[in-house]
Amino acid sequence: MKTVMWQSALTCNHSKKALFVCVPLIGHMNPQLRQAEELVRRGWRVSMASTTEARKHVEEHARGVSFADLGSMGPLKKALDEVEIAASLTPSFTKFTAKFTEIMISLWPVMYDGLCDVLKKDRPDLMVVNIATFAGMDAAANNGIPLILNSPYLLATIPDALLPPADDLPTPYSGRSIRDIGLRERLTGPAFRLGKATVVSLIFGKKLNDYRKARGLAPVDIHTALKDTMILANTAFGIEYSRPLPALVQLVGPMVPDEIEPLPEDYQQWLDNGPPVVYANLGTLAVVSKEQLSRMLAGFTSNEFRVLWRLAKAQAAQLPANLPANLRVESWVPSPQSILAHENVRVFVSHCGINSAQESLKAGTPIVGIPIMGSQRDMAMRIQDAGVGIMLNKTTFTGDELQQAILRVKREDSFRRHIPAIQSSFHLAGGVRRAADLIEHFAAVGCAHYSRGWSAPR
Repeated sequence: MKTVMWQSALTCNHSKKALFVCVPLIGHMNPQLRQAEELVRRGWRVSMASTTEARKHVEEHARGVSFADLGSMGPLKKALDEVEIAASLTPSFTKFTAKFTEIMISLWPVMYDGLCDVLKKDRPDLMVVNIATFAGMDAAANNGIPLILNSPYLLATIPDALLPPADDLPTPYSGRSIRDIGLRERLTGPAFRLGKATVVSLIFGKKLNDYRKARGLAPVDIHTALKDTMILANTAFGIEYSRPLPALVQLVGPMVPDEIEPLPEDYQQWLDNGPPVVYANLGTLAVVSKEQLSRMLAGFTSNEFRVLWRLAKAQAAQLPANLPANLRVESWVPSPQSILAHENVRVFVSHCGINSAQESLKAGTPIVGIPIMGSQRDMAMRIQDAGVGIMLNKTTFTGDELQQAILRVKREDSFRRHIPAIQSSFHLAGGVRRAADLIEHFAAVGCAHYSRGWSAPR
């Protein structure tokens, strides 16, 4: 009887309401939209809350999920675009990380005020908040609404205070291999973590608490405020380096749909008929220079493979008018996951955003990584360490190096031979369904039992 009662609480969700909250970044939002759609299938009422700039994407890519408009980014949209361009074009992967984080924090007032209005009109049973969306965390706490965090990043980007120390692993944004970490890093790790926490508190913690104070909220320690919060991390060991985790950090694997959409006939025929295909896509945010485009074009010119290159119109306009016969350039492609799963697509040339890389590996396609910004270099190194791809340096790679990397990944069976182990890890982590199971579990029974000690009955 008790089991039946628990199952009933978990599955009868027709009156339940979930509010997902995310900054207006597609790579952060898409995993949450997959979770939101799964809850809709289970009978939940679900909304996604973000700034006005995200409305079109949500309404076009999330079936049954309503959009809660929190207001426009205003001048922060231009600032974000400028930072993304600058981060793409600089050799450094860390130079603009602080500025990017500052813009995410600067979204706090418009998102917090918008959320307070939304919560007054339709209070949800729980909120699922993106880990970079600070206003969502504060709105949930101030209104007494149960909170789950979703992290689309690698594990290493979760705050140090929420994870057991792992000084044998590379530091975030370093782009280093685990094989390069030695005694020096293990000895200096505690001091590094302390220094990083101090800097984050002084710069970002102060700004967040200034915003809180202006709305009558008490200050918090940004490192420990979420220590009792469940975090769903969209990743899995195998790509992730092994490390201890607390019970409240749950690896749920990629938020990649199991169903593969059929390709339009012209794409299907083009992929079917001819030499093997390389799919190239450096993501929605990355901008590459004309000189980098030239090097990529040289690397893609070959009689041994064809290239389907997804490239924004503004970037494609910098290419020569007469392109090699083996190259097809499109500003939009119908279904990247379906393309990657096609048996004639042998290599993915990627910026190694975590979502794109996971889609490729789930589809069985190895990767040549050209990471462009932020944590993409860390992801590319994990792909290389796992034996399922090769990483190139965005600043120094040559056309010949790119072509040789493509040919090696295409020809050598070892890159594909390691993929099934990664796919198995993804499958065991559970994906969209397990993320939804955990959300429903949390809604039914909470998560206090994950962290408190239990006394034996006397």
